[in-house]
Amino acid sequence: MLRHLHIKNFALIDELELSFDQGFNVITGETGAGKSLLMQALGLTVGGRATSDVIRHDTAEAVVEAVFDVDDTRITRLLEESGYSAEDELLVRRVVSQNGRGRVHLNGAVTTVALLRQLGERVMHIYGQHEQQTLLEPEAALRLLDDFAGLGARGKEMAARYQSLQKSWSRLQALTQGKEAARARRELLGIQVDEVKRAALQPGEEERLRQEKAILLNVEKLAQGVAASEEVLVAGEEAVMDRIGRVMTRLRDLARVDESLKEAIVLLSSGLAQVEEAALLLRKYGERLHVNPERLEEIDARLTIIARLKQKYGGSVDAILAFQAAVEQELQQLEGGEESLTMLRQEVDAAAEAAWSWAQQLSQDRRTAARTLEAKMVQELAGLGMKGATFKVEFPQSAIRNPQSAISPGEFRTAAVPLTGAVADDPFYRSEQRLHDTGCDVVEFALSANPGEPLLPLVQVASGGELSRLMLALKVLGTAAEEAPTLIFDEVDAGIGGAVAEVVGRRLKMLAKNRQVLCITHLPQIAAFADHAYTVVKTSVKGRTISSAKKLTKPEQVQELARMLGGVEITPEARRHAKEMIEGARRIES
Repeated sequence: MLRHLHIKNFALIDELELSFDQGFNVITGETGAGKSLLMQALGLTVGGRATSDVIRHDTAEAVVEAVFDVDDTRITRLLEESGYSAEDELLVRRVVSQNGRGRVHLNGAVTTVALLRQLGERVMHIYGQHEQQTLLEPEAALRLLDDFAGLGARGKEMAARYQSLQKSWSRLQALTQGKEAARARRELLGIQVDEVKRAALQPGEEERLRQEKAILLNVEKLAQGVAASEEVLVAGEEAVMDRIGRVMTRLRDLARVDESLKEAIVLLSSGLAQVEEAALLLRKYGERLHVNPERLEEIDARLTIIARLKQKYGGSVDAILAFQAAVEQELQQLEGGEESLTMLRQEVDAAAEAAWSWAQQLSQDRRTAARTLEAKMVQELAGLGMKGATFKVEFPQSAIRNPQSAISPGEFRTAAVPLTGAVADDPFYRSEQRLHDTGCDVVEFALSANPGEPLLPLVQVASGGELSRLMLALKVLGTAAEEAPTLIFDEVDAGIGGAVAEVVGRRLKMLAKNRQVLCITHLPQIAAFADHAYTVVKTSVKGRTISSAKKLTKPEQVQELARMLGGVEITPEARRHAKEMIEGARRIES
């Protein structure tokens, strides 16, 4: 239950604090005084959309705080599961900043708007101004029926199954429509991979070939250089080996005098062995060298193949081999396309069966709930001054939505037109029905406002006052199923007056016996039933317009009701009438 509301720097509201109690809380005030601002602020406390235009001029941020009594295990469980302290009170603080970075706090801890919305659904329901007009929207009947039947969770499961089917169906269509393109792609890839395979490239092959080609082109130069080097080392008159040998002989003689020269002899001996080994290597290398024009042609031909493949498939042999691996992998996927197609068809069939079976069960639950709703609506409407009215929930089976036509919302085509072609295979169609994320039902409300009149769709028969009472009755029944602790009605009395307004006030008063009800109204017949009365006024202070509100005492309640009855000038007769209305409302209650 809403206990306290604090608003600061919110549009015309400078700062405002109000406390609320159990029962019927009525908020009145002149048109334009700022009553809608209260509703907008309350909407923020349950996760409504915040925009910077609500911030009062010349201030940095707007703040809305609300304190709720918590006596619901669903709320405490949600708070605990989300990591927040679960207490007897729930403090919500919403800050709207000029920079667009708003903040949300629960019991002093930062939270998200998403969690606030989940909590808001459990603590308070707000029924906005002129909401009765939504009864004329195509989806309204189905939504209100589901609210009454408490099918919210089943509706979410229906939407999930529908989305699953839609995704599988989209993939199947894409794969089916792409079969020809896939076949052409497979042929092209086959040609490409065969060309690369025939080349039988090896990693590093191009570098090795270029090195071999360089050797073949320089055989004579290499042979001459190697022979000359060998001669310097071992074959010439002044060969290195001979000169080292002579040096070693002389050092051995000197070593007899100074043994420390033996270390030099050891090093020269080692060097002599390495010179001999180097000379041997040069000799063998020279023996392998020979002119081979045939091999040179082979290398040129191979390098030409590699150059062509590089131009087509990559800048190096490694890139070409990577291209080959990728193409082979894609070919495997394409060649398994038929198998994938079969698996996708099976997946679509399974998803369709799951969605349709759920939709049919949901449809049965709706039909059962519809009969109960019809009976209760007749009782509610009678209590709201529409005795003899008949209310019907209809399921026009012969009508299905046509997703392919450019008709406006609410129009339907009959299923007498046979389904052929792609639509005939469409898993969203069965017999005379089409599946939607809400199931397979089309629901319409029909009304006969007076005995003897035919049942007709609401758009054809309902006046503004009748729509207001219909919406109130539906909301009363729907919220009874949801057990919301606080209900807020923002001018649901539009289009009614006189005796009917008194009946509506009486019904709201009865509704407030089991929960907290806040109602914004312009009608004194409804305000007279208030357990707690509040008024919103607009004043000018130092050249600035300010909206404020306060709770009324009993004498002030009489005065406010007299204003609503008498207009600008409040006469003694208006006060007497107001007092009589309040006393009459109390007698009716007792």
